[in-house]
Amino acid sequence: MINQLTIVGFVGKNAETKYLANGTPVVKFSVATKKAWKDEQGEWKDRTQWHNVIAYGKGFEPIAERLVKGALVFVQGEVMTREYDRTIKVTVSNKAVDHVIQQLVVELRADAIRVLDRSVNSQSDAAEPIHDEGVPF
Repeated sequence: MINQLTIVGFVGKNAETKYLANGTPVVKFSVATKKAWKDEQGEWKDRTQWHNVIAYGKGFEPIAERLVKGALVFVQGEVMTREYDRTIKVTVSNKAVDHVIQQLVVELRADAIRVLDRSVNSQSDAAEPIHDEGVPF
């Protein structure tokens, strides 16, 4: 069995790097992919799909600065889902009440990231994939 997703698209906003309690870096960013086709009338249509990407480990920390808005990237990894409770405020009879809803998040957990934009690549090895082993689940 295999759970492998490969996308090539543009970074939506600059990557963020945060750290787990044990010091493991976590790089998060979004990637837009686009599909274009002609409809029955011969008109071009397109659809943009956004992908949330998360990369765990020190091997991804150096590439984070090159994951800037608009950069063309190749990302390969595993599709993961997770749920969490989100608290929102709702108004009931002119009174704000906290309401908890369950949210589902779909993410691409990166095994390899390659920046394809030459203008973003400041190092000669920037086109090589970044891998990190022993990543916590």
